[in-house]
Amino acid sequence: MTTSLERARGATLPEAIPPETLARLPTPCLLVDLAAADRNIARAADYYAKAPVKLRPHFKAHKCTQLMRRQLAAGGCVGVTCATPHEAEVLAHEGFPRILVANQVINREGLRALSRAARQAQVSVAVDSLAHVNALTRTAAEQQVRFGVLIEIDVGMGRCGLPLGSDQLVPIARATNASKRLDFEGLQGYEGHAVHKDDRALRRTMVWQAAQVLRAERARLEEAGFECQVISGGGSGTWDLAEETGVWTDIQAGSYVLMDSEYGSLNLPFEPALYCAATVISRRSSESGVLNAGLKELTVEGGMPRPVRAGLRVLGLSDEHARLAVAPGTSLEVGDTVLMIPGHIDPAINLHPALVVWEGGDQLSLWPVDGRRALTSLD
Repeated sequence: MTTSLERARGATLPEAIPPETLARLPTPCLLVDLAAADRNIARAADYYAKAPVKLRPHFKAHKCTQLMRRQLAAGGCVGVTCATPHEAEVLAHEGFPRILVANQVINREGLRALSRAARQAQVSVAVDSLAHVNALTRTAAEQQVRFGVLIEIDVGMGRCGLPLGSDQLVPIARATNASKRLDFEGLQGYEGHAVHKDDRALRRTMVWQAAQVLRAERARLEEAGFECQVISGGGSGTWDLAEETGVWTDIQAGSYVLMDSEYGSLNLPFEPALYCAATVISRRSSESGVLNAGLKELTVEGGMPRPVRAGLRVLGLSDEHARLAVAPGTSLEVGDTVLMIPGHIDPAINLHPALVVWEGGDQLSLWPVDGRRALTSLD
């Protein structure tokens, strides 16, 4: 079976960009193939527009409000997911009306950012303790805002969330419901431990197991008199499998828009749309080469970046360099531009203040990664 990464290796993107446009790229930089991103957005929107489950796309993947606007405009969405209070504030300022912060927030500045966002948008937050409920209640009262609340359940990832059967589930729901500033909305359960499993059958089994945990916790809440209008979770690797269970009401997929080499191995119906463009700065031998992009432009926890050009392999990254293995017969000259698919887009994009967007032909534009956090004050 041909994977999306293998299809990318045979893609025509390097040839489709006019040589003079490729030469204009300010390497090292991240390049978005806008037509490919739009096709990915359209595929997901078409799927969720016809499904009872909807998409709540995750901003953390690309942190670019211009891309997020295209996602919501395509349809099939019920709001936006983000990871941090800062991201929520950016989204609210940019006019996104329904925002879910899929994380616990307890620090003072984070709570203040949530309240600023809540003055401009409907903001919901994940919790997994009474401490979160109390902090949100105090902040909402002080700032005269409201927050929605989703109780996070650990469905197998072993990160945040209440364990199955926790005796804190109902008390947290009761405390939320008793607050005059909070609205109990339901549950969050993210099966992140399943999203990158190579075997689709295994992913389906793990998603089903996670769904059973959420079914059980929803039943406990309903028995106690609490309705779960929202059950949110899911990711790009389980974008359709989570929908199949009938448990989740919305899916928090984000990476599907741009993709990376981790997801590219899973045969998802999405294509690569993000590349790191780098310049060949050295050819010390016929078997090797060096690019001017390193750990300050890319990360390696998702594996080495994958060159699109056949015959090239990245051996390792240092601060400013990528070492290449060059297969015999591969054409590669000093000064050439090489495009690579990042291993993991989320942290890679967070290293860059802007994306270079190729809109076709010789059209290049800069789109800010405006969701990146910039510390500008200690107040």
